[in-house]
Amino acid sequence: MKKTFVDVMLELPVDTTLRDFLTSHGLPVPDGFAWDDTPETSQILVEAVKIWPDTDARDRMTANLLASVQLGDAAGKQAMFEAVVADGAALVGLTLCQSDIHRSFWLYVHHPALFDRAYDFSFWENHGPQTQQYDLGLKRQPNTADSALVALRQAISAFYKRELQCGDGSEAHLIERSPGVFLLSVHIKDMAMLRLEFEGSTLKRRVGNPNIHMVLEYAKATGVVRTLVRGGAKYQQMLVEAFAEHVLGVKANAHRIKSPTLDLSMLRTGFDVQEAFEDGFSMVQLKALTLLSPDSALKIDCTAMQSSQQRSVHELLKEKLPGPLEGQWTVTAAQVNLYYPPEPGRTRPKVVTIEVTSKGRLNLHKFDAKMQAQLEGYLVAVGILQKGQTLSVQEPPSETDAMNSSPVLED
Repeated sequence: MKKTFVDVMLELPVDTTLRDFLTSHGLPVPDGFAWDDTPETSQILVEAVKIWPDTDARDRMTANLLASVQLGDAAGKQAMFEAVVADGAALVGLTLCQSDIHRSFWLYVHHPALFDRAYDFSFWENHGPQTQQYDLGLKRQPNTADSALVALRQAISAFYKRELQCGDGSEAHLIERSPGVFLLSVHIKDMAMLRLEFEGSTLKRRVGNPNIHMVLEYAKATGVVRTLVRGGAKYQQMLVEAFAEHVLGVKANAHRIKSPTLDLSMLRTGFDVQEAFEDGFSMVQLKALTLLSPDSALKIDCTAMQSSQQRSVHELLKEKLPGPLEGQWTVTAAQVNLYYPPEPGRTRPKVVTIEVTSKGRLNLHKFDAKMQAQLEGYLVAVGILQKGQTLSVQEPPSETDAMNSSPVLED
């Protein structure tokens, strides 16, 4: 359910950050107002906003307030801590906040540039299933100089001017989000639109230009890029080629960029990895499978329910619906749950989940480097990934391996 400014103000603590935010927007409060962190104070501030006669100022404040808590959830929390990892003061400030909503608001007010970086991280993770993945075959250090990004923006703007007669404004940011993994965020000015909007209490027609947002992630160790661009293959390839030419310094032909696939057929018989138990997991469950009929006319999603007592889905399918496993159905996606023993004093085990699709999409980027390497090792052990196809390259491949390797995978 969408939060209102009332919800946000009642949830935020009444501290120095909230006081400075409200007073900087001009919210009128009585002289000597006691900014105590109590529910009564929060309610008084809510009522003060409701009766605020300056509609324009009130709208600006509430718009900023709602924008400030966009990262107020678990995914946003992860993005924020990732964004501030190199800034000690910001890291300490986030740690001292009372909730995810509070963290998001605090970062927005005190470190707006870091908030924007975290928002890009969160945007990327939230739209992960929509990304496309390509093997560039280029393992180079990106050029982060302003001149490289200017050339990149000019190339992208020129493309949009040819295709959509827009793009005469743009911004681009390139950051190293983890060692060897870079995130490029580009904003392009879309065609002008006439919108019917209220300005204060007056309804007006106003001209504005929407934002075309595109994101690219590049792994230097593998030469793989993932892209998130609206508009289809032509737009995906444009972004990849512009990145290769202006940031990596090498022109790449779009026909050489291959979209990798994974063979998941071995999951018909389960996910048997002895190494998982050596690493401390107590149970491995093939939780879900998606299968596609030979004529592509029917897709079924099968999930082992809680009542199955953590049995693997392939076992349940063999008992209750053996046809897809025995026939020529294609496994297109799977979910594997790995369970740690319950911590002392708890009954529920901690669960680590691997998600993989035949189109090469993996969720391993959500884990830290150590766990990512473990999970990749399991995927290599069962035959889903080949050596050299992982993001966590433990040692450089030999020249022979490099020549014979399949398209590199990263996620």
